[in-house]
Amino acid sequence: MNFDLSNEQALYRDTISNFLADRCSVQKRTLYLGQQCGYDLSNWTGLAELGVLALPFSTDLGGLGGTAKEVAIIQEEIGYHLALEPFAQNVAIPAVALNWFDDRNLARSLAGGMISGRRTVAVAITGDGENQYCDTARFRASSNEEGLILVGTKSFVTYPSADLFLVSAAPEDEGGQLPAVLLLVPADAPGVGINNHRLIDGTPAADIEFDNVQLAAGSIVVSQNASDAIAGIYRTGAHAAVAECLGILRRMVDLTVEHTNNRIQFGKPLAANQVVRHRLAEMVMHYELAQSVVAGLGLYAVETKQAISQLSAAKVTMADAFGFIGKQSIQLHGAIGLTDEYELSHCYKRALVLLESYGNKRSHALKLAQLEAT
Repeated sequence: MNFDLSNEQALYRDTISNFLADRCSVQKRTLYLGQQCGYDLSNWTGLAELGVLALPFSTDLGGLGGTAKEVAIIQEEIGYHLALEPFAQNVAIPAVALNWFDDRNLARSLAGGMISGRRTVAVAITGDGENQYCDTARFRASSNEEGLILVGTKSFVTYPSADLFLVSAAPEDEGGQLPAVLLLVPADAPGVGINNHRLIDGTPAADIEFDNVQLAAGSIVVSQNASDAIAGIYRTGAHAAVAECLGILRRMVDLTVEHTNNRIQFGKPLAANQVVRHRLAEMVMHYELAQSVVAGLGLYAVETKQAISQLSAAKVTMADAFGFIGKQSIQLHGAIGLTDEYELSHCYKRALVLLESYGNKRSHALKLAQLEAT
């Protein structure tokens, strides 16, 4: 597998890596997590000024027209540096839906606000606590027939301190067979209840309740082919999750190699022991296998069976790689690897969250089996 990047892609990687290098530490991470939004707003402004937030948007929306590969490069560096900025959650993932908007002028206006960092959008497509999209929300025409009423709950909405929610919902009917649409809902609209909580890694999430929320008729932003838009959101989210997790695995390997070379035990470094070197070699092997699978994403058209199976295979492979690398890195560090003061524990907990996002190992393994059977 050729991992070489183009000059432009290498520039993206180096730019984001240099930006994050002196802005991310365990101490700063703890400080930023103490804020309601869960990240540092000045860092967010800095990403906008660098043009990073423009990368996922198509050129006709005012963006840079970056590919999924280039978005993954950014996300991998975010994972490696344990950065908290929600590039995927509030920009790259909702940016996919903008390509399906019925009103192109609205899409351009919203994209402009997101690219500048002035507006954020959180995706709310998950229902019933499952990490896959599920249209449990319903909407109906209001009594004056000039708007809509939205009712329902969305769970596992990450980084919910956004200006707008992009919500999947189906029309209310007796049979429940009508197709879903995507709605744009202001976070401060009357009837929107945000039940905030923190995930195991400390990042913010929420369950969103829509209690008879009155919306204008224009709130439906994707009425045709919304199922395709939702599927695109799901795939982009899964791709972003494995890319970030890959960066975290690289960080865990680097931390473990550094620790075993510096930790002196019985008069020599831990890495001087052959059994330790063998473990380190196996960790690198698992990392490179995961790297190969992630690098293969995007080789097929997004709607094909091969592309869908490749993404599920990446999720399963990443879970297996983390199972080995995570265990060995903590084992070789000893007790320090479990402390909040050391970044390895933060890497471990963040990877756990990512592996449960947009489908876990079990659900993607089942999907792979179903695809093989067809």
